[in-house]
Amino acid sequence: MQTTDTTATKPNGPVAAVFLAAGIGSLVMGILVVLNEVSADISKFLKFDANYGLGSGVGALSGKATLAILAFFASWLVLGLLFRGKEVKFGPALMIALILVAGGFLLTFPPVFEIFVPKA
Repeated sequence: MQTTDTTATKPNGPVAAVFLAAGIGSLVMGILVVLNEVSADISKFLKFDANYGLGSGVGALSGKATLAILAFFASWLVLGLLFRGKEVKFGPALMIALILVAGGFLLTFPPVFEIFVPKA
């Protein structure tokens, strides 16, 4: 009786792409939090609830979340096409993704983003 190998693995490129895209989306969110605090004009722009009717009464959070989600999907699309069907070194990709997520996470904390706010 002949046995067949059913443990063939699929390329990990698409998984690496989504991990990196999540990191990019997180970092974009963190950067937008800082920009919202630094610039009144950017803060006005980010109020998608008032400007475009997205959400109700959430202020600049509507814009920050929308743009971070768009950054995630755009980077996922590009990276997904680049890594499609490829086997990539997953360790470095995961490390970069974790660094991006950590950076985005840190930028959302007041003690961190207030460093960038000009003193009045």
